[in-house]
Amino acid sequence: MASVGSIRRGGFSVVGRSHGLAAEFFGQRKISCAVDATLGGGRDALFLASLLSEGGKVYGFDIQAEAVRRSRGLFEKNGLLDRCEFFNAGHENMSDLIPRALFGNVGCVFFNLGWLPGSDKSVATRPSTTVAAIRAAVELMDKSRGFLSVAAYRAHPGGREEFEAVGELFEREIPFGECEISDPADAGSPALFYARFGRGR
Repeated sequence: MASVGSIRRGGFSVVGRSHGLAAEFFGQRKISCAVDATLGGGRDALFLASLLSEGGKVYGFDIQAEAVRRSRGLFEKNGLLDRCEFFNAGHENMSDLIPRALFGNVGCVFFNLGWLPGSDKSVATRPSTTVAAIRAAVELMDKSRGFLSVAAYRAHPGGREEFEAVGELFEREIPFGECEISDPADAGSPALFYARFGRGR
């Protein structure tokens, strides 16, 4: 994998770290639009909702209907159904499904790669569609103040190839990209790629 300004940190949760970095980046500033590119159980989407301004919305994507159902249920439980629009579709299609008026105005995009916990592990994100989706996300983002996060997992079949593909994309195409490895001593430990756009880098 190409070297992406790696910051060696040990023993952290990539999900917790991504939330912390995004919260620190935005501070008290609210955003009008966020994207959860891999809904899973909806926890990332729920965090993204906490960053929204009044009337803001989280757009979410997942190829598994169960993931969309779980995420919608979590938002309903928290009284936030009016703050979300979730699609049972691959994240590489986000540019076709997010309203054109929001292009260039998406404040934060999260990817949590792999598979839906408790589901068929053969249904997982793939390097080609993940790379296409990250490129689409960068196009959608607010370049004056935006945050992109990609949690990648190296231990499962296909995970290392996806990790390397994301690393190469960050190295070649994404300004200010960083990569943190959860446990540098463990070749299968998760990694977090992220990029800050605009002010607050």
